[in-house]
Amino acid sequence: MKPLLAKIGLAALVALGLFGCDETYTDDDYSSLSDAEALEELFLDDADVEGPDVWRDDADGLNAAELRALDDPIEPLGWWRVGNRERTSVVVDFIDDDHAVITRTRSFNGDFRLLTELSENEMETIDKPMYNILERQARAVRIADTPYPRRNWRIVAVTPEVMQSAAPNPNTVELLSVQAVGADGTLLADITDPLDTFFERGDLPQVFAGEEITIFVEVAGAIPGPIGVLRPHVYGRGRMPRLPINDDGLAPDEIAGDGVYTGSYRAGQRLGLHHVGVDFIDHETIYDDTAPYNATGWGFPYAVIPAN
Repeated sequence: MKPLLAKIGLAALVALGLFGCDETYTDDDYSSLSDAEALEELFLDDADVEGPDVWRDDADGLNAAELRALDDPIEPLGWWRVGNRERTSVVVDFIDDDHAVITRTRSFNGDFRLLTELSENEMETIDKPMYNILERQARAVRIADTPYPRRNWRIVAVTPEVMQSAAPNPNTVELLSVQAVGADGTLLADITDPLDTFFERGDLPQVFAGEEITIFVEVAGAIPGPIGVLRPHVYGRGRMPRLPINDDGLAPDEIAGDGVYTGSYRAGQRLGLHHVGVDFIDHETIYDDTAPYNATGWGFPYAVIPAN
């Protein structure tokens, strides 16, 4: 058995740092904000939740050995996204005077780049126009009644972030569920409706530094299936290399072709809040140079605590 009480205590400290009320106001300017404006600022300024860019690539790409072998027009050596997050929209819905739900939507547009040839002297690529919508929700509660609206509210829970290709790109890649399981079999997360799955401050998924985490993703039927990528251990200024997540019957995956993709990784040694993303791209996006960009992904937060 793991020392559960130690996990809970440390997770509570992490959560206080993650979802704590705002203490950064410095003058009376904050008193002129409406509650909706204060909640928008409070959420967007949360660097631990909103800062990390789960879907950004560092132009490393997946190499050919990690990609599914298909007899299609191109056999790319790698791929990555080139783009920026922008045009953020925030909507605040007040449930009552003391409770609110925040919905943040932003675009992530640019190019989906395929590396088709690489030599000492040249690199050949194919760029496909890429349009994505990123969405997340949060819950907030009123904790005070002062002249400073930002101080009056606390973000108490957040959902996973949903990434979906958007018009003029198609979006036909459908994720049905995501489960994360710890080394001892503990179910860390079970997500079927990401924008209605709230991680409460006292219930943030938690793992030990260096612990192996296994991710299971059920994907709606498509033949051939989409290409899966695991984006582990993303935080404000860093990330682990992305990893393939497969439905090939090879460990840790159990049954080939059953629509359940499986991958695993070890949590890093850096403590605190991190995100993990599951990223699925339609196979034709990667293997057919005429097919448009088409993808879906879910990313959710978890806490890394010291190993014993």
